[in-house]
Amino acid sequence: MKVIFKILGLTGVVGLGALTGCVGLEVQGTTGFDGEGIPEQVEGCVGCLEGQELRGELILLVNTRLTNPASNHTANYPIDGEGRFVGPALYLYDPLRTCDDGGNGCRLAKVGHLWLDESMGTKSVNDGSLQLFVVRDLAWHPEKGLWGLSYDAINDEWGLTDLTVPDWTRSDNHIVVGRYTFLPGSVGDPATDACYWRQSLTGLGFVGDQLLVGAAGKPGNGIDAHGALFSIPDDFLTAPETCIYPDDRTQDPIYYACKPLCAITSTFPEWVGVAGDITDDASGTAARVMARAEDESVMPVDRNALFTVDMSGAGEATPEPMGVTIDGILAGHDVEGLARIGGVLYGVDSRGLVYKITEPTADAPDQWTVAVHDDLSPLFENPDDGLRLRGATRIVIETP
Repeated sequence: MKVIFKILGLTGVVGLGALTGCVGLEVQGTTGFDGEGIPEQVEGCVGCLEGQELRGELILLVNTRLTNPASNHTANYPIDGEGRFVGPALYLYDPLRTCDDGGNGCRLAKVGHLWLDESMGTKSVNDGSLQLFVVRDLAWHPEKGLWGLSYDAINDEWGLTDLTVPDWTRSDNHIVVGRYTFLPGSVGDPATDACYWRQSLTGLGFVGDQLLVGAAGKPGNGIDAHGALFSIPDDFLTAPETCIYPDDRTQDPIYYACKPLCAITSTFPEWVGVAGDITDDASGTAARVMARAEDESVMPVDRNALFTVDMSGAGEATPEPMGVTIDGILAGHDVEGLARIGGVLYGVDSRGLVYKITEPTADAPDQWTVAVHDDLSPLFENPDDGLRLRGATRIVIETP
């Protein structure tokens, strides 16, 4: 769609040119969906609550598995065959609720699906790129709202999204998505967003009032293999905008952010970076980060490790390992969600396994424990094809 097409090993940007004609995005046999709610073809959780009755302090999850079963779950579900799609689902989870039947189905409720239509721009509808659009992680703040970390697979571009859920008491919301793609350009150019050429952005979270983005310890185009945390300016969160990027041949006005958004606030050792998520510590002054290594000589590559980053000072902070690890984690099955509920830290892996992480107390200042708390995968009819929980955040849903 855009003039920018990212290719590892090349510096700068190149035009799509004739490449745009090689991307097959046609959707055959779609009759259209004009009703309220969600098409039954994209219903994923068969064991969840039928309605959204959960209230109070909860974990909000995003299931990034794409929603079109006719495409082997590699694409979003077409609403009308004209470029509009039903995107991935959001779920609310109460880790403390006790179910009358002894199971866990009463703890998980769908909120709805991303509704990918003209609100993201008519140019994106017309070129079919919304077919593969996904939100990879979530962060919520009581004043700054609900944010997501997005990935546009057709253009190979990351960005931020602001998400609007019309009614938190329903399970069939059409969730409105506002997208702000990180500004492209040559590597090292101050006008290029520091997040743009990162190969893998995986974490998003508020620490206090500061929104942070996390990058894996993988090399990018002209970028070394040090993972990093990036801060997002508060004025953008207050008044997000899109602008036409001059070198975009489509001149799309609802796609790129108006300015670079990411500023490095912390750098990990080489080959180490964010594999999971970002949340705050109990005081709200430090970041808790789930990380992994990409090189066995640095740290076992089947391990997720919790790091802390002190956010109370000025300048870059150094991530410090906390000695808390979860071993036997295959690549792609990381603990990709972190959220603090009732003062307790919970982690959720991509297949719905929930961990309870007990932090030190005044009586036991050096004692950490990690234990399996729950397993959400049995609530899904086909978790292999229908479940990829890529992000989590704490959220408070008030009683109407």
